[in-house]
Amino acid sequence: MRVLVIGTEDLTGEHVIKQLSDKQHEAVALVGTKSKVEDMGRLGAKDVFVLENDDYAQAFSACDAVIYVGDASARTGESKPILIDHQSVIDSVQAAKDQGVKRFLLMSAMRANETDKGGSGTDGAKNQPEELLRNAELTYTILRTGKPVDKPGKGRVEASLSLESKESEIPKEDIATVLVEALELEEAYNRTIEVSSGEMPIREALQQIRN
Repeated sequence: MRVLVIGTEDLTGEHVIKQLSDKQHEAVALVGTKSKVEDMGRLGAKDVFVLENDDYAQAFSACDAVIYVGDASARTGESKPILIDHQSVIDSVQAAKDQGVKRFLLMSAMRANETDKGGSGTDGAKNQPEELLRNAELTYTILRTGKPVDKPGKGRVEASLSLESKESEIPKEDIATVLVEALELEEAYNRTIEVSSGEMPIREALQQIRN
């Protein structure tokens, strides 16, 4: 499977590239600058596209799937909320549709459908990228995660359509594993899944999710 990874500047994205390569997928990295090209190659990316030089849509060409990794560190830092660039998601979903990509996985955050405390926004504001993807006629998975942390992955998580605790942490390596495992797992198709650190092996945790 040829998979484009958007959001490779963060450790989560790097783990996704490496794990895709380890599983014999063709990992394609989209990076912001030329300085990241060599790093992506070392991690196992078959092709690397540079935003400042290459045509954006070209990166999606011949891809079977897209994994969009939310920005968990460049602007927010360790253990801080994931930021989703709404326009970037809009552009990515449209490019995927234009290029015939059928599968799209979006890393989001717990409480993405809730209003900021004391804020003036509406419930839909933070939820816009998710709603856009749900209505895009792609086979989607939206992964809402706990707070991403730079710790070794445990390979064990708790996964549900709605977790009781929204404040838990999860290693970035485990987030990457969930995304890669969900790629071809029918139980994850067209679902919004919440995930945090837990005690169940990752694939098993995804397979046991029920409506």
